[in-house]
Parts: sequence; C-alpha cells; structure tokens
Amino acid sequence: MENERKQELREFTKQIVRPPPMHQPIAKFFFPVCPEVRGLTPADAEAIAERIRQNARALGIGANDDPKCTPTILVAFMSPAAGPPEKWLSADSPQLAHLAARERERVLCEASPVRAWNRVEVRDFYGQPQVVGETTFIDPQPKSKTDPIVTTEITGAAVLIARDAAEGLTLAQLADYATMRTLLGTAALPNRGLSPVETILSLFEDADPPAEMTAFDRALVAELYNASRNSSPRRVYNDIARAAVKAERNARAEPEVPKP
Repeated sequence: MENERKQELREFTKQIVRPPPMHQPIAKFFFPVCPEVRGLTPADAEAIAERIRQNARALGIGANDDPKCTPTILVAFMSPAAGPPEKWLSADSPQLAHLAARERERVLCEASPVRAWNRVEVRDFYGQPQVVGETTFIDPQPKSKTDPIVTTEITGAAVLIARDAAEGLTLAQLADYATMRTLLGTAALPNRGLSPVETILSLFEDADPPAEMTAFDRALVAELYNASRNSSPRRVYNDIARAAVKAERNARAEPEVPKP
C-alpha cells in the first residue's frame, strides 16, 4: 500500500511541478528571496511578504531582510479595473517575453483567477550562462555520463491574483499559496482541482481549502531545495513522494489530542 501511495504522489508531483526541458534539472532559487506585494493595504502587503520570508527561511531557501533589497518575488493583487485574468496578459506582453512559446501558452491558458511564471537562467557546469546573446551556446563536458551538464536558477518569479477571488481568504492562505507558486515552477491543479492529497495549491478550486501549507507542500519544496543543484527531475520526484509518504505515516502515528 505504501509503495502504491508513493507512486500516486510521485505522479501527482509530476503534474503540478512544471517539467524542465530534457536533460535539465528542476529550476529553483539559488539565493535568498526578496518578496514584494502590491495591490493591498501596506499592512496586509507586508504581512504577506513577511510570511513568504518566513516560509522561505523554514524551507531552506533563505530570505533577504534588507528593506532595500531588489525584489525577486512579485505578488500582485489585481483590481477589478484590470479586467478578468484572461485580459491581464497576452502572447506579446513584455513580462512574458523571456518565456518559451509553450511556457507563455501555459501562463495564458491557466483556468483560475491566477497567472504565475518564473524567470529561469540556464547555466553550464561552471555556473556561466549557457546561452550568450541569442546564438552562441556553451557546451561543457559533464563530470560523468549521469551528471546533467547544466543548472537552472530561478532569478525572479511573479504571481498575479484577482483581488476579488482573494476575498474571504486569510493572509496566511494567500501568502502560502504565493510561496508555492513562486519558490518553484508549479502549475494550477489538474483535473479541476481534484487532488489525491491536501495542498494549498487548491486554494482557488477547493470549497474548503487548507488553512496553510500542508505536509505535502512542505515536503515538496524542502526536498527540491535539499537536492543538489543538478539533481535529475526523476530523483527529485522520488524524494518528494518518499518524504510525503513518511509525513503521512508520522501523522497517523501521532496520538489524537482530545478536544476540550
């Protein structure tokens, strides 16, 4: 049963973590993040930014506490005046110009009140950009036949959320959702939000979503960031599923606390 559950969670992880191009590792931030939140009152915006920083520290990414740091995570709550989500961006939007065509299409076609994307730098084995200009490619030799020759670094992430859709949700829920959509390249939930495990990614699909990041969510982010920079996606998916199953096993073993 546990092996079957591990396989189920592995396949689910593959659906929600956007797959990298062939022979590339899953992208992640290499440096502490600096979040900026727009479209809310200053107090609410800072509360969400601070929780994102707390999440990043707790999950091993780190956060830049300098108030003058250059934002690497943008969370924007879009007012009704901006129109429906399908009007926020187009294939020609400069915000998406760095994305490959298939990635732009994925962002534009998301069926939720959210649009999210990451800016990714592909680097060679020595940390240098793999593409110089538009036509020159660096082709370093890997250390072995099993080592990927590149690393992929998230250098910036953005998530746009319809402010109307956020009404009734807590600041903690919104911050944890933004954490999951920016610290790694996650997609909207498949199958209209039906999920084999609780996840904050269901925030805008589930009538009764989690109050915060779940054990699965934390296992997903922590295992990705615990992995070496050039770990293969297959290894990362396996590690996430194994950690999630272990978390479920531990939860079942904990005695129930009697209600007062």
